[in-house]
Amino acid sequence: MANSVYDDSFLNEEQKRQVEAFKAEWDRANAAGDQAGMDAAHRAAENVRAAAGYSGGENGGGYTPLSGQNGGNGYTASQLPSYQPQVDQVNAVYDAAREAQLAQLKSAFEENSATLEEQRAAIPEAYQLQRNQTAAQSELAGRSFREYAAASGLNSGAGGQAELARSNQLQGDLSALGRQETAEQRALESQIAQLKIQYQNAVAQAVAQGEYDRAAALLQEYQRAQESAVTTAQAQADENYRAWSAGYQQSRDQVSDAQYQQQLEEARRQADQSQQNWERQFAYGQEQDSQARELEDYQRRLQMAELQAQYGDYSGLQGLGVDTSGYAGPA
Repeated sequence: MANSVYDDSFLNEEQKRQVEAFKAEWDRANAAGDQAGMDAAHRAAENVRAAAGYSGGENGGGYTPLSGQNGGNGYTASQLPSYQPQVDQVNAVYDAAREAQLAQLKSAFEENSATLEEQRAAIPEAYQLQRNQTAAQSELAGRSFREYAAASGLNSGAGGQAELARSNQLQGDLSALGRQETAEQRALESQIAQLKIQYQNAVAQAVAQGEYDRAAALLQEYQRAQESAVTTAQAQADENYRAWSAGYQQSRDQVSDAQYQQQLEEARRQADQSQQNWERQFAYGQEQDSQARELEDYQRRLQMAELQAQYGDYSGLQGLGVDTSGYAGPA
């Protein structure tokens, strides 16, 4: 039976040969059904591993620091946590803020639009009343003149000229009222159109500013997580080294100076290897995070562009290379 990965990692060449010999003894005892011989071979192999500061367990293939078994002066490393970016929480905050701001803008727009629409709807009735009053006053003036002409004995020619003048004056007054009504209607329609443009601009500005603030907050979260990961990695390396050093220090009196130095160097090598492995994993994780953030950024830019398109602004979609020819204008 070959040595375990832990034996290969933590035993020197002489210790490896001893463990291999004891394993061969265990195999012979096992084949003969000799339990006592199997136990003796296992104890002998475990004594070699103990000199290296660990136990192989019941089958010799595991790894348990002796400091964790005997309660001595050894030290068992803890797995240190690092800060995780609160992406979902940040997005939830900014989504809620955006919806609240858009709802507020929409409410103000609808209230102002309703006021202007009421004013526009009231214009025809108001001007119709003025036309009726103008016509009534003209008719009253004509009746009064006819009564005066009859009492004064004026001829029909004079009366006809006066009636023509009155009729012309009435038509002029009614035309003037018509022009005033049209001008007032157009003025209100212009106000309504301008109000809609202002609303669309306010929505686009609110969305853009909200997404900028969101991006800044997310960037801060990723930077905080990255800084935490680096700090945690350094602390974890120190923690692992203390555990290795403590485990080897515990077996200091059981080995020669040369063996101790070799074991200590092996501990340092393992700590360095652990740090290198972490750095490779961290670099790979950073690359994956970067790709994920790029995809997330594109999706959010597309979402914002589609929202702006609902209010007639297609610049965001066009900036992303989206064909906007099939998009309908704002309602």
